[in-house]
Amino acid sequence: MSLGRRKVGLDDPTRWVFNRMADVYDARPAYPHGLIDALAELATTHGRRVGDLGAGIGHVALPLAQLGFDVIAIEPAQAMLERLRAEARERRLVVRAIHATAESLPLEDASLDLAVVVDALHFLDAELVAGEIARVLAPKGALAVVACEFGKTPFMQSLVEIIEEAVPRRPRSLAQNIIQVSAITGIRFARERQFCDETSVDGDTLERILRSISFIGPAMNTARFAAFRARVHALPGRPRWARRFTLRAGHRNR
Repeated sequence: MSLGRRKVGLDDPTRWVFNRMADVYDARPAYPHGLIDALAELATTHGRRVGDLGAGIGHVALPLAQLGFDVIAIEPAQAMLERLRAEARERRLVVRAIHATAESLPLEDASLDLAVVVDALHFLDAELVAGEIARVLAPKGALAVVACEFGKTPFMQSLVEIIEEAVPRRPRSLAQNIIQVSAITGIRFARERQFCDETSVDGDTLERILRSISFIGPAMNTARFAAFRARVHALPGRPRWARRFTLRAGHRNR
């Protein structure tokens, strides 16, 4: 049985929280073109085989497939994967979508030229994932890890204040996971780039985006979310969803 970070089996879909968010995940804006172009540049350095680990509904896998890359999308949430497959069919894109965890990849050794982990490493068992990445990357393959944070705009700062008051939480240590992955894979993240975006959204879309965040939508009961939503909708001005992406990347030396 393949297990993820929380030791949940793939055959137990009710315990994969992202299955409960698949119907709202498409409210999230597409990733910045600059970020996709940077990933494409990494992939073309030594080959065109890309593995998107924790692919969700295809925010990375689909645009890379659109650019002609041979993309394998790995996703443990079956509902997410089905949406990715449906969108690929709609857009007539070839993506090999596999129901699996990043900690136990059903891929051959040295079968990827680029492994991509976008906004997902903090959910994963870094030690297991790093071991698998080291196994499936080609000798001169590349690894890209992308972190996503809320933007620093006035609207987002006001929104974050409401979120932090409504959902007190302990943030996961992404920095430690990155250090561990680098040490195990032997890949030094020599490149670091940032990309920002800002998108005007209506109230309904903003609510769906918030429901797509694991520590907000699935974490709140109906009453709590109603109170949270009322505070969000009371913010002045038109909502503008803003994010900051940090791309860390490096190549194997052998």
